[in-house]
Amino acid sequence: MKIPALTILLALALPLTAGAQERQPHASAGEKGAAAPPGVERKIAAAADVSVSLCMASGSVVVRGWDKGEVHARSDMAGRIDLREGKSGKGVEVLVSDYADDETGAGHCNSTSDVELDVPRGARVQIRVREGDVDIDGVAEARVESLNGDVDVRRVTRAVDVSCLSGDVSLSDSKGRARLHSVSGSVEAMHVSPAATGDEFEARSTSGDVSLERVGHASVKGATTSGSVRMSGPLVGSGLYEFTTHSGDVTMELPPDSSFRVNARIIHTGEVITDFPVRATLPAAGNVLEGGIPQPPPPPPPNGKVKVKPPMPPAHTGLVGVVGKGGAELRLTTFSGTVYLKQE
Repeated sequence: MKIPALTILLALALPLTAGAQERQPHASAGEKGAAAPPGVERKIAAAADVSVSLCMASGSVVVRGWDKGEVHARSDMAGRIDLREGKSGKGVEVLVSDYADDETGAGHCNSTSDVELDVPRGARVQIRVREGDVDIDGVAEARVESLNGDVDVRRVTRAVDVSCLSGDVSLSDSKGRARLHSVSGSVEAMHVSPAATGDEFEARSTSGDVSLERVGHASVKGATTSGSVRMSGPLVGSGLYEFTTHSGDVTMELPPDSSFRVNARIIHTGEVITDFPVRATLPAAGNVLEGGIPQPPPPPPPNGKVKVKPPMPPAHTGLVGVVGKGGAELRLTTFSGTVYLKQE
């Protein structure tokens, strides 16, 4: 469910200058009594690795990769679309206006139209929209900034960077480095892997769950303030997995033959539950259930007239140990919740 965007200023405007191109033959949508404009289309030849940028106030954006060496833009709502080629020949700015005779406002992030883009599969795409859903499929790189709307990215081959204020973020069937952030919404990723050595994966939410399935990066970070973090699938042998939540659970659902080192901490209240036989390497400071080693409660203060200061509560409840031969490292932390090492 979408939450109304907060009054936060986000620098969405692209540094564009107006370019005079041919006017659309139909009347301005701002004129009283003017008929709704027909669909508007534009296309321009483009390099295989073209950089394509689009900025709008509101409206849905759909981007599809294709095998043609051109950028094609279409809208049934816009009055005007201009495609401006960059100086290097490898960049295309998509300039959209609500009015057919607008030669100055196009591209200044004021449009409220739905837009569809077809771009070469090797393209780098940057989308900025204040309010509206974004759907990207089959490009090399995708960068999205959104104030209010869901973002769905699929089949990216090199890199993804999504920042969303209010909306859900989803990434699937992709490769490369990935950074997924939502302030008010969930973040999920499925079937993603690195494209090069050193590619990292990061998923964060302030108010929402983080859900990861079969993430193949060697460095995986997931965090939320109010919500749970969950990951399922095999671990990379030497991978580092850092998951943190303030109010919620951290769950790792792993194959039974997994090997890893674990450092699980409960800062305030909660417990660690494990389906795996963990060989403790350091004494935990509180309860560890199932495969872990339970810790006895502190002894009561002695009776009598001697005043004894009560023992301090443990700094945290947790478990530090090894499963199998070790290998991957799990750093799992919750302030108030359960850390669960679960077998698939």
